[in-house]
Amino acid sequence: MNKDIILLRTVEVAAIASYKYIGKKDKNLVDKAAVEAFEVMLKNEKGFILKVINGEGELDNAPMLYVNQMLGDINNPESPIFDVSVDPIEGTNPAAYNFAGSISTIAVSRENTMLQMPEMYMEKLFVKDKYVNTINLADGIVNNVLKMQEQENRKDLRCIILDKPRHYKIIEELNKIGVIVRLIQDGDVLAAIDVVNGEADFVYGIGGAPEGCLMASLAIASGCKMQSRLVLYNEIWPNEEETKTRLNKELAWMSKHNIDTNTILEDFDLVSDYRTRFFAAGLTAGGSLKPISYKKGKFFVNAFMASHGIVRNFNTVYDVNKVNGLKPDIKYLFDKYKR
Repeated sequence: MNKDIILLRTVEVAAIASYKYIGKKDKNLVDKAAVEAFEVMLKNEKGFILKVINGEGELDNAPMLYVNQMLGDINNPESPIFDVSVDPIEGTNPAAYNFAGSISTIAVSRENTMLQMPEMYMEKLFVKDKYVNTINLADGIVNNVLKMQEQENRKDLRCIILDKPRHYKIIEELNKIGVIVRLIQDGDVLAAIDVVNGEADFVYGIGGAPEGCLMASLAIASGCKMQSRLVLYNEIWPNEEETKTRLNKELAWMSKHNIDTNTILEDFDLVSDYRTRFFAAGLTAGGSLKPISYKKGKFFVNAFMASHGIVRNFNTVYDVNKVNGLKPDIKYLFDKYKR
């Protein structure tokens, strides 16, 4: 079967498996269901192999979807290998407490084209296609916004930014120069989908570095643009017990890759493949991606795909009884995670 259909179905089924735990106030259950769905859907697929480059996280010692795990047709030496970055559920906390901001997502590219990112912070600027040649993150976010405003000849650009204390000063500055700011609690990958779908002009903020590969893939696949730079843990959490340990790991990784916190990383530095593909499905979602719903034995899933500058938004219906009769792997998940 076509690899794209398999990956699209994987994120959709991961959202369906996690649906049971929306609002249950346990983000670990949300994540566990999605991780198992990914594993079940991908571990035995034929015709290709997926290598996890950015997965469940090196700090968590994840038993599944861990970095360098191989999925798919692993016993066939002729199967092509693809790199993947995966976030089974971006926004487990929004899902656990039933507010907007959670999706299931995966990005794929040719072998050895995806950069394995450390578990650290990253400053990211993701802009719509009109600003591909406008931005330069080295100039600072305000100067970039002023250039975009000048290009548009208007001030009321629409920005999405995480509502975190580290962004409060920037939010104030953006408001002063006329930007329409939409605050979110979680989910800068989801926010980037909104930019692609025309719901916002840009996303800015300091979030997770591994998610940067997902956003880079989305930027390349959709014809948009992302620039980023790494941010040391002690800049965000200077007084935490784990700060020193994490800082040492971060510095070692940056030295190995000849990258420092002044290095501006283009999207192509993170995913060096113009044929990269990006997939997502809404859980509690928000913005242009709608939340999953269930009614009378059917799941209604809103999904998204981007590749080669082509953007697709899907409305998919999973009729549980019909699917159970045709797909035993999905039936297993439907039975285990039925509402």
